[in-house]
Amino acid sequence: MQAFWAFARQRAAVAGVAALLGAGVHLVTAQSPPPRTLEGLAQMLGRATGGVVAPDEIVWETSPGFLVESLRGRNLLFLAAPAAGKPRDVYRASVRVTLAGQPIGVRQLRNLTDTPLGDDVALKLQDGKAAFATVAFGRIQSVTVLELAGTRPMDRPPGVVDRFLLAINAFQTTGSLAGVGRTDIVLDLPARSVRMTFAPPRLHVDLGDRGRALEYDTQRRTLKGADGGQAYAARAVPHVHRAKPLVLWGVDTVRAEVGPAPIAWLEHQVFGAKDTVKRTTFAVFSSSAESVLKEPVKAAKRAALLSAAKLDDGNHAWPPPPIASLWKEVQLGEGEWQPVALPFLRQLPVPPGSAKAPPYFYKTFIRPDTKRPYAKVTLVAMDMRQLELGMQAGFEDPKPLTGPPGDGHLPREAGVAERVVATFNGAFKTTHGAYGMMVDRRVLIPPVKGAATVIVSESGETALGSWPEAERIPEHITSFRQNLDPLVEDGVANPTGRYIWGWQLSGTSVMTQRTALCVTPGGHLYYAFGAEIDGPTLGKALQQAGCSYGIHLDMNPAHCGFVFTNIASLKDREFSLKLADPEMKIPPDKFVRWSPKDFFYLLVREPTRRDASGVAWITDPGVQPPPAWLPGIFRGKVSIGSVDIELQSFERGRVAFHVRAGTKEPTVHDAPAAKTALTGPDTERVLAAINLGHTTEATRYGLAFDGKPSLPLRIGYATLVIGKETPLSIHLPGRGIQLEADEEAVQLPLLAEESQLMPHAREHGAMRLRSALCIAPGDRVVIATVEHDSSDTLTTALLRVGCKRVVELDRGSSHPAFVHRTGTPTPPMASYETSVLYALGRPMLPHAQRWKPQGSRPSTKPTGYDAPAPATSSASTE
Repeated sequence: MQAFWAFARQRAAVAGVAALLGAGVHLVTAQSPPPRTLEGLAQMLGRATGGVVAPDEIVWETSPGFLVESLRGRNLLFLAAPAAGKPRDVYRASVRVTLAGQPIGVRQLRNLTDTPLGDDVALKLQDGKAAFATVAFGRIQSVTVLELAGTRPMDRPPGVVDRFLLAINAFQTTGSLAGVGRTDIVLDLPARSVRMTFAPPRLHVDLGDRGRALEYDTQRRTLKGADGGQAYAARAVPHVHRAKPLVLWGVDTVRAEVGPAPIAWLEHQVFGAKDTVKRTTFAVFSSSAESVLKEPVKAAKRAALLSAAKLDDGNHAWPPPPIASLWKEVQLGEGEWQPVALPFLRQLPVPPGSAKAPPYFYKTFIRPDTKRPYAKVTLVAMDMRQLELGMQAGFEDPKPLTGPPGDGHLPREAGVAERVVATFNGAFKTTHGAYGMMVDRRVLIPPVKGAATVIVSESGETALGSWPEAERIPEHITSFRQNLDPLVEDGVANPTGRYIWGWQLSGTSVMTQRTALCVTPGGHLYYAFGAEIDGPTLGKALQQAGCSYGIHLDMNPAHCGFVFTNIASLKDREFSLKLADPEMKIPPDKFVRWSPKDFFYLLVREPTRRDASGVAWITDPGVQPPPAWLPGIFRGKVSIGSVDIELQSFERGRVAFHVRAGTKEPTVHDAPAAKTALTGPDTERVLAAINLGHTTEATRYGLAFDGKPSLPLRIGYATLVIGKETPLSIHLPGRGIQLEADEEAVQLPLLAEESQLMPHAREHGAMRLRSALCIAPGDRVVIATVEHDSSDTLTTALLRVGCKRVVELDRGSSHPAFVHRTGTPTPPMASYETSVLYALGRPMLPHAQRWKPQGSRPSTKPTGYDAPAPATSSASTE
């Protein structure tokens, strides 16, 4: 002990000098406390966040008491932006003040929202509840209510360990072990403005437009319209914290503290060691014959194989063609598609008397890795004639840049859950590239140009392709998900030469579980799963399978899986589930119940058309286009007052249309001859003939075939254009028409445009059968027929089913309307004195395709969302 004091006395002088120097440096460099004003407090908070804080955007939480406030500080919420005019986030911090009220320090600073593209505005606090709105793309996207006392017990996982882990995460993100309760009022239809008023226990939300005022009960967490009725286009979504596997919790928690590099290094060591052991073991114990490759497939032969996968027999390659093995010794079942015969999978409903639909899932495996003969890739093929794809964002990821997170569960709309037949994983976390996602037209992350993308359109079509350079999201897209570069594009594996596929350190693609989604030339989707594979090899697997475009989905165990699904009751948790591959490590019910990450789901299509009009569509009694087990022509009825209008709907891709001139159509000297009849195989495919009338000297409507007018096309009329491979389109009067060489055109009177009746629709004449045509959402062609003295009821009926532009099927001759159907007492004839629109049966096109937006049809009006820009606050509080 004496030695210690001797040692301390010898160095006391040095320690004193060091202390004096430290104090001097602190006095020189320390900033003086800000003034005892809101402006001074805002400046201090701005320095703490490295941004800008406005004095009027700070609200104090309830005081914890004099002693605690003096020692630890008092919490407050405020809005901060990285720079003036940039989007703001909601922050929480603890601020210490002197007895005189002068702020002297900021502790426990936390960004509660962290949405770089979403501008949080109109922050308000009362009775422990805070509210703010989020603006993105120039519109109010949501209103959020925070419960500062902490997360409610019902919103926490039930287990003690899980609650302990949640408390650690809560402290990381909110500065409190109790966390912060949160409910998002998601606006399915974004608003132009918002005004919020607290009247405990309620929050009144006025969205400006008539009928859109809301009332949120902060205690019961219920949302209603201000008049007590159903909330219009809005829903309250409380944040419920689910239990997370310990490994995933550890990875995410540690990554948040130390950054991604240490986690990436650890993954590299683990997966690398596992791969080394597996390769060594195989080399020692396998026979040499198992490692012998076939001769490499030449590029020309590969192109021929891809071409062979296209449709040439009306079946769109279903079941898919076998996949050739790379190996001389082929394993049992390798490359051979087998139907997925699970008794619980729902069957596609077919019309009475029709043949049973084929299985919509087939499965096989291939071995694409020339260095690892044991490594398999499981492929699940999906018949997109019978299925439709949906997507959903998780309640944690992708972490949105524009507002509240996703729901994390299947849609709760009636009629959805019982049609779900499979679920499978989505793509990467936001922190791994911020690749875009939009769900039901709500953008969570804007699209990344050039990124591989899966889109779903408003008509239920699925397409895969690279995102274009355009700033806007095309109007027809309702949902999309992106990830990395394409794995395969137009049959070329890894076309960009990418070598980092979810691996950020060593410049190589780590061997682990990986998944992908691709589209074939025949119009179907394949899901790919490899238990031990890198990114480039996964691309080669898709190429080997004959895919035309593929996107890398998620990777690593516990994130990857495809689950065959049948849901009897979501409420009672009654469902049948089976993983597509035993190597998949996800819980089978992960996507059915609650998922922290985004996912896809597959629905059996409804054979009978549903639309917002409420029309009770039934299968038309005539002959249907192939395949017979899925109807493509429907019949319905709309009542306008006391008048019943008959409707017929022709589904997109089920029929091909051709115009043929009537024998009473006039001729023009030196003009190309009009086509008056169908020829060859087309005569055997006719399903319907729709009367168009013929032109007269008074009307002189134009008519064209093979891109050349037989009767001059006049600028004053609407023009129905029929292409060989494109849907029907109606061009407005007043615009010149430039036809392609394979297009036909017929001119007709315009009855409605942008849902507004034209004067011609209200003109009265003789009582007779009249008809009109429109193109409904999803490129359905709808024909309306009624006996009346004007066309206004026809037009109104077609507007009701969702059409915006309507033409009358009368070229001036006033002939009675007709729709002659094959298989009925009035079948189509070979020729008519009036011009007719023939509908010809064609093999059904699958609802999936290769997306090449640069070649898509131009829109006639502005579409989509603008790229995000700093939004001026249109929100206010009272």
